[in-house]
Amino acid sequence: MTNDKPASPPALTLPPPRPVPARFLRDYLRTTEVAELLGLSPRTLEKYRCVGEGPAFLKLGQRVLYARSDVEAWLQAHRCAHTSDGTYTAVIDARRAWRREP
Repeated sequence: MTNDKPASPPALTLPPPRPVPARFLRDYLRTTEVAELLGLSPRTLEKYRCVGEGPAFLKLGQRVLYARSDVEAWLQAHRCAHTSDGTYTAVIDARRAWRREP
């Protein structure tokens, strides 16, 4: 007797989560680390510091540090439910104005 049932598709499995590098678990992060975490360039974070758009930061001599809690708070403040959300449109308007400045 043959089995006339169609074969079930193979089960989809997700790869195991990658371990978080230890440098991202510290309380204070450097510009390059925050940039990597956010998917931005370090230069973009520098611009954000100049215009007051990015996460709060600490300046210790030449070194700039970001408190992990400040980065997370900044991310939460920029959450949007949809593209007509006021936060989203404010960010887009600010970027447009930024690019127009000489």
